[in-house]
Amino acid sequence: MKGHWKLIVLVGLLALLGGVSALQHRAAHSSPASGPAEVAILQATSWPVSDAEVEALVRQAVALAGGLDTLIKPGDTVVVKPNLVWGADPDEGHTTDPRVTRAVVQLAQEAGAGEVFIADGAALYRDGHDARGATVEAFHLCGYDDDGDMVDDATGAPLVDLNDSGGLDQHDPNLVRQVHLQNGLIWSDYWLPNVILDADVLIGVPVLKNHSYAGVSLALKNQFGIPPSDIYHRAGSQVYKWALSHGPDDLGRHIVDLNLARPLDFAVLDGLRGMTDGPIGGTLADPPLRLILAGADPVALDTVGTLVMGYDPATAPYLGWAAGAGLGTDDVAQITVRGQRVSQVRRDFPAPYGDPPAQRADPTPPSVNITSPGEGYVVVEQTTVWATASDDETVSKVEFYAGDDLQAVATTPPYQATLDLSAFRGQTVTLRAVAYDYALNDGEDSRTVTVVQPPAPGTASFQTTTLTIPTYPYTAYLTSVYTPTYNMTYTVLDWDAYNDSDPTPVPHDYQLLVLENDYLQVTLMPELGGRIYQMIFKPTGHNELYQNPVIKPNEWGPPEQGWWLAAGGIEWCLPVEEHGYEWGEPWAYQVVTSTAGLTVTLRDTTANDRIRAAITLHLPASRGYLAVTLRIENPTATNLDYKFWLNAALAPGAANTVSADLHFIFNAGQVTVHSRGDDHLPDAGQPMDWPVHDGRDYSRLGNWDHWLGFFEQPQAAADFAGVYDTAENEGLARVFPSSVARGSKGFGFGWSNPISSNIWTDDGST
Repeated sequence: MKGHWKLIVLVGLLALLGGVSALQHRAAHSSPASGPAEVAILQATSWPVSDAEVEALVRQAVALAGGLDTLIKPGDTVVVKPNLVWGADPDEGHTTDPRVTRAVVQLAQEAGAGEVFIADGAALYRDGHDARGATVEAFHLCGYDDDGDMVDDATGAPLVDLNDSGGLDQHDPNLVRQVHLQNGLIWSDYWLPNVILDADVLIGVPVLKNHSYAGVSLALKNQFGIPPSDIYHRAGSQVYKWALSHGPDDLGRHIVDLNLARPLDFAVLDGLRGMTDGPIGGTLADPPLRLILAGADPVALDTVGTLVMGYDPATAPYLGWAAGAGLGTDDVAQITVRGQRVSQVRRDFPAPYGDPPAQRADPTPPSVNITSPGEGYVVVEQTTVWATASDDETVSKVEFYAGDDLQAVATTPPYQATLDLSAFRGQTVTLRAVAYDYALNDGEDSRTVTVVQPPAPGTASFQTTTLTIPTYPYTAYLTSVYTPTYNMTYTVLDWDAYNDSDPTPVPHDYQLLVLENDYLQVTLMPELGGRIYQMIFKPTGHNELYQNPVIKPNEWGPPEQGWWLAAGGIEWCLPVEEHGYEWGEPWAYQVVTSTAGLTVTLRDTTANDRIRAAITLHLPASRGYLAVTLRIENPTATNLDYKFWLNAALAPGAANTVSADLHFIFNAGQVTVHSRGDDHLPDAGQPMDWPVHDGRDYSRLGNWDHWLGFFEQPQAAADFAGVYDTAENEGLARVFPSSVARGSKGFGFGWSNPISSNIWTDDGST
């Protein structure tokens, strides 16, 4: 027999030295159980399930749960134990489908087993007659042995009647021997078949059903078929195993004892049908469950199987006792479910059911939110993901995935994990956080990010990549208009035609330029005006700029143009006020690298017959700032009046939005209103006191009602301005020569009655 189950018994012996008398009950355990464990759940696509699909489901489930190759050594004797409570067609759901059992036998043979037996001890005859031999009939009627030779018809595996101890009330040493338990929950000694005790590997193949006594009947309960009815038959009868008390205080303890006497090494659960009035009723799940579950930990498998039936595992006491005895873990925080999730296959069986009764499990899922990184972020190969999670009861764990690869599990807040994304370098990958409660209800959040190589420490690096962003199809409705004032064109959107098209966003790939040092990761988007699209502060992983997750036109912008893209980030606006004309046009770029840092120069044009801009961005090799140098050039012989605005859409902190505690840091004692939605404030062009006006502190966004835009009066009062979110403890500062760049403006969408975010986005971000 395998060493690991011997160790379990030894640990129990050391921990519980002294044991109990043969009929003494022991209190239920609540001590931490073994872990971690993996349980696989797979579901067939439709009913009926073909023979080939049954085999494929079993093979895949076993593989997901760890496989048999490391468990079975060449020449091992393997016993496969189905549940054959009585003789019944497998479609009736009472007994294990022979196709499932045979797939397990084949896997054991392929793993190198020397001999494989199929063994069970049926409880009774279906027709009620009282005689030995119920197992032989069950093998025949359940589809294993058509010709009655006690050899499986398909695999050639010998069939063994575990009820046979040499005759009624006999103890033939060639067939059975006594096992002594120092840590038995109810008895210290059991007579068990040699074929079970001598097996190198024991694999249970139970059927999924509830149970009128035990509450649920799965892998652990299936061990009740091991003790011979020749010895443990009901008084005055040759069948049943009622010498092992089925009372509510006893049955579960016998189940644990039998598993301690010979623990399972692996189990595959036949959930193809699902019986809802088990163990031998006639009501089946409708439609059939079509499930196969598998795992090396029978307690974990039964915990998951119980939840699949919609029952709370805590109300099936023997699961907790088994965990406390060291047979496995019932802590779902330590159980990884592969394949389908419980929530995807759960079917609520009748509740309460059994004695003691299995009760309904909590149906309410938890919620989870990835706070960093944000959607569309550019991240490095070792990236930390932060999440928050909550539940109406308790969050058990949060799993973190890169694509389909489960990389980390957090069982206590703060829920965070550093993921290895090196396999996705230069690609996009979806990061997922899945939160679970103790009923394995789940909630999921995801972020799609682009992965780049990190810079060497103390250096600044440059890379290009692409990012796919949902984009409304506005380009088909643009026309160009020429302005002789600036000898350039700008685009106008035909709003009527655009709206009549019932536009919906479609994926669009945008080129990104990624500048990075130890402190900052700055992402540029040349295609949309050369804007700074992201500015991630690496110590926290937070993008300090607002980043619209969808590219969506709105009707703001210069009046003559009549539209604008609130894509987010920092945009360069020339030659008219507010947004200019070039925020949606492609800009050219040039990159220069040196030991001092990285410099990117962006240009709207190199034409010599119009006004033009050159924006130089410098990221030092080892400093936490980005230097922006502006050069406005007029290569013509004509004097031009122009305006240049640098617009930054800011959302400091973890969320791609702002909080009530965002503070505007401006230095003037008065500001001039540019626009406002609150009639109690001065009109546009009029001054108002700053930061406190009429007793209200307008430097805090949460004190605002409607939107407000304002300029420092009469110009920038100092060489810096910024925003700071005291709730997030993060912010940004603009440091600039106020004697040259004299304008300084703030704008917010309001708080208690804000401008609707539907104007510019689809997810409520701002």
